[in-house]
Amino acid sequence: MRGRITMLILPVGEKEGHRAPPWVCIFLIILNTLVYAICTHQDHQLDDPFSEEQANILAEYESGLLLEWLAQGDARTYSDALAMGDRGPDFMWQYGWFDQAFAQVIHAHWQQQPPTHQWQELRSQLEEWTATLSTFRWGLTPNSTTPTTLLSSMFMHGDWFHLLGNMVWLIIFGIAMERYWGSRRFLGAYLLSGIGAGVFYVLLNQESGIPLVGASGAISGLMGLYAGTYRLKKLEFFYTLGFLFGSFKAPALVLFPVWLGWELVQSATVQSNVAYLAHAGGLISGVLIAAALPWTGQSRHQRAGSNTDSNEREVPESCLQLAEQLRFDEAGQRCRQLLEQHPQSRPLLGFFLLMGLRQQQLDSNMKDAMKKLNTLPASAGTLWWLWEEFERLGGDVATLPPPFRLLLAELAWKQKQVAKAKALVASLQQQQWQHPRLDKLSAQIAGC
Repeated sequence: MRGRITMLILPVGEKEGHRAPPWVCIFLIILNTLVYAICTHQDHQLDDPFSEEQANILAEYESGLLLEWLAQGDARTYSDALAMGDRGPDFMWQYGWFDQAFAQVIHAHWQQQPPTHQWQELRSQLEEWTATLSTFRWGLTPNSTTPTTLLSSMFMHGDWFHLLGNMVWLIIFGIAMERYWGSRRFLGAYLLSGIGAGVFYVLLNQESGIPLVGASGAISGLMGLYAGTYRLKKLEFFYTLGFLFGSFKAPALVLFPVWLGWELVQSATVQSNVAYLAHAGGLISGVLIAAALPWTGQSRHQRAGSNTDSNEREVPESCLQLAEQLRFDEAGQRCRQLLEQHPQSRPLLGFFLLMGLRQQQLDSNMKDAMKKLNTLPASAGTLWWLWEEFERLGGDVATLPPPFRLLLAELAWKQKQVAKAKALVASLQQQQWQHPRLDKLSAQIAGC
């Protein structure tokens, strides 16, 4: 068997966006897993369509017709079939019995030469059996496509490794896109990408009778959506190409033609059961959806940033370089100076907390940031974001001194986060810490 080069290009991580739990991604992972488990269990309950002897008899009837039919199609497939040598059931299962297009060839042949009763009976048993398999019921078969199978096929998988691989890719790209666009639009983009991938595949394989299953078309759509969302923004990517690996920074949109070209080259040069054209269709669908989504209103990412001040700015390259050189203290000090000029810049605040984490002084940097924000007008939105970012990095507000917890409790109350406010007030009362503002807040909570 000839080896082939494999390539992966994955985003290292995008730190922007709302940090709410990715509920749609979690739901999709659970749904895909349940569908696979249920369908696999049902398929395993089915008896074999016929005995070994009957399988050999049917293979004798149909192997010659299969070779004739394969000779009219893809040259690589025909060459591989000839090389197999054996013309028994294994040959038929691999190249013909799971292909509905070949079943149509058999029935067309019968119109010219009526079959024996035995042949007709065995073929009928086979077709009744395959029709009950979940792959044939819910997979996308190009020569008999329905609206239902366009949707259902993206929740079907061939085996546990197929499922696991797709769910890993869903986590890599899906979480970032759900946090950026919000749950509803993310789910819509996912489903439309999967349908687009299926339509693209069907249009280019209209005669195929082999069912297509898997979420990879929809997930390729998320890759296209990712590239189309961040466009010319430089992001960090990890790559492997054969035995080479490393990382690089590039505009996200530059990766789209690389991903698309790779799928098209694989489709043209590699003989496998991977639907590379469906991946290509998903990528194209995803980037088109990314172009259309801004017309549906602000993304969650844009709404999250709408409360920041006009001095919002990215973390400068000088700070990033210091961090890459593990000079976290200098990077933090440089960031602190920039925060004097841009005190509500969320990228700077997030980087400041991260540098604190790297120096094992996350709480200290959180307190410094809170002190600064507390002196500014209209900073509640930024302070709330800072709290979420602190917890995302592993911080625990219970470790902050009482005055800071009181400030957060008051913020939670104003944001109508009653449960958080109650928990903080309770922790302060347990500590027997006293303050007039704490008494006032406690009375307000008790009266609600």
